[in-house]
Amino acid sequence: MKSEPERFPAMNIRIKKVDKMKKVLPAVGMVVGLWLSGCSNNSASLDSTVARAGSASDIKDKLATTQQLKNTHIRVDTEDGKNILSGVVDTKKQKFLASSVARSVEGSGRVVNRLAVQ
Repeated sequence: MKSEPERFPAMNIRIKKVDKMKKVLPAVGMVVGLWLSGCSNNSASLDSTVARAGSASDIKDKLATTQQLKNTHIRVDTEDGKNILSGVVDTKKQKFLASSVARSVEGSGRVVNRLAVQ
Protein backbone atom coordinates (compact mmCIF):
# COMPACT_ATOMS: atom_id res chain seq x y z
CA MET A 1 0.00 0.00 0.00
CA LYS A 2 1.28 3.51 -0.85
CA SER A 3 2.10 5.99 1.89
CA GLU A 4 -0.03 9.14 2.27
CA PRO A 5 2.42 11.54 0.48
CA GLU A 6 2.67 9.14 -2.49
CA ARG A 7 -1.10 8.82 -2.76
CA PHE A 8 -1.72 12.56 -2.35
CA PRO A 9 1.23 14.56 -3.78
CA ALA A 10 -0.62 17.88 -3.40
CA MET A 11 -0.90 17.25 0.34
CA ASN A 12 2.87 16.77 0.55
CA ILE A 13 3.42 20.17 -1.10
CA ARG A 14 1.04 21.82 1.36
CA ILE A 15 2.87 20.22 4.29
CA LYS A 16 6.18 21.63 3.00
CA LYS A 17 4.64 25.09 2.68
CA VAL A 18 3.32 24.92 6.25
CA ASP A 19 6.76 23.85 7.50
CA LYS A 20 8.34 26.80 5.67
CA MET A 21 5.76 29.19 7.14
CA LYS A 22 6.57 27.92 10.65
CA LYS A 23 10.15 29.07 10.07
CA VAL A 24 9.30 32.45 8.53
CA LEU A 25 6.47 33.60 10.82
CA PRO A 26 8.59 34.09 13.98
CA ALA A 27 11.02 36.31 12.05
CA VAL A 28 8.16 38.34 10.59
CA GLY A 29 6.66 38.67 14.07
CA MET A 30 9.94 39.97 15.45
CA VAL A 31 10.26 42.57 12.69
CA VAL A 32 6.67 43.73 13.14
CA GLY A 33 7.24 43.93 16.90
CA LEU A 34 10.33 46.09 16.41
CA TRP A 35 8.46 48.30 13.98
CA LEU A 36 5.47 48.68 16.29
CA SER A 37 7.68 49.48 19.26
CA GLY A 38 8.83 52.55 17.37
CA CYS A 39 5.21 53.58 16.71
CA SER A 40 4.08 54.03 20.28
CA ASN A 41 2.06 57.16 20.89
CA ASN A 42 3.44 58.71 24.03
CA SER A 43 3.77 62.30 25.19
CA ALA A 44 7.32 62.69 23.87
CA SER A 45 8.04 65.89 22.00
CA LEU A 46 8.62 66.04 18.26
CA ASP A 47 12.33 66.39 18.97
CA SER A 48 12.44 62.68 19.80
CA THR A 49 12.42 61.87 16.07
CA VAL A 50 15.59 63.87 15.51
CA ALA A 51 18.87 61.98 15.86
CA ARG A 52 20.56 62.88 19.11
CA ALA A 53 24.28 63.45 19.50
CA GLY A 54 26.10 60.16 19.93
CA SER A 55 23.38 58.03 18.38
CA ALA A 56 25.46 57.41 15.24
CA SER A 57 28.25 55.91 17.34
CA ASP A 58 25.71 53.84 19.29
CA ILE A 59 24.31 52.53 16.00
CA LYS A 60 27.82 51.71 14.74
CA ASP A 61 28.54 49.80 17.95
CA LYS A 62 25.32 47.80 17.72
CA LEU A 63 25.86 47.00 14.02
CA ALA A 64 29.41 45.86 14.79
CA THR A 65 28.20 43.48 17.50
CA THR A 66 25.38 41.97 15.41
CA GLN A 67 26.58 38.51 14.36
CA GLN A 68 24.87 38.47 10.94
CA LEU A 69 26.52 41.81 10.04
CA LYS A 70 30.09 40.98 11.18
CA ASN A 71 31.77 40.96 7.75
CA THR A 72 29.97 43.97 6.29
CA HIS A 73 31.17 47.51 5.71
CA ILE A 74 28.43 49.81 6.95
CA ARG A 75 29.00 53.51 7.51
CA VAL A 76 26.68 55.63 9.68
CA ASP A 77 26.54 59.38 9.11
CA THR A 78 24.23 61.93 10.71
CA GLU A 79 22.82 64.54 8.38
CA ASP A 80 19.91 66.92 9.02
CA GLY A 81 18.86 64.92 12.07
CA LYS A 82 18.83 61.60 10.18
CA ASN A 83 21.15 58.64 10.60
CA ILE A 84 22.15 57.46 7.14
CA LEU A 85 23.41 53.92 6.58
CA SER A 86 25.69 53.52 3.57
CA GLY A 87 28.08 50.89 2.31
CA VAL A 88 27.80 47.40 0.90
CA VAL A 89 26.20 44.21 2.22
CA ASP A 90 25.94 40.75 0.69
CA THR A 91 22.19 40.12 0.91
CA LYS A 92 18.83 41.89 1.08
CA LYS A 93 18.35 40.22 4.44
CA GLN A 94 21.47 41.96 5.79
CA LYS A 95 20.24 45.29 4.41
CA PHE A 96 16.89 44.88 6.16
CA LEU A 97 18.55 43.67 9.36
CA ALA A 98 20.88 46.69 9.43
CA SER A 99 17.86 49.03 9.30
CA SER A 100 16.11 47.11 12.05
CA VAL A 101 19.19 47.13 14.27
CA ALA A 102 19.77 50.86 13.68
CA ARG A 103 16.15 51.73 14.49
CA SER A 104 16.27 49.62 17.64
CA VAL A 105 18.96 51.87 19.15
CA GLU A 106 17.39 54.27 21.62
CA GLY A 107 17.60 57.83 20.35
CA SER A 108 18.43 56.81 16.81
CA GLY A 109 15.73 59.03 15.36
CA ARG A 110 15.12 58.69 11.65
CA VAL A 111 17.19 56.07 9.84
CA VAL A 112 17.75 56.21 6.08
CA ASN A 113 19.02 52.99 4.52
CA ARG A 114 21.26 53.61 1.49
CA LEU A 115 23.04 50.25 1.68
CA ALA A 116 23.87 48.56 -1.61
CA VAL A 117 23.49 44.80 -2.03
CA GLN A 118 26.35 43.11 -3.90
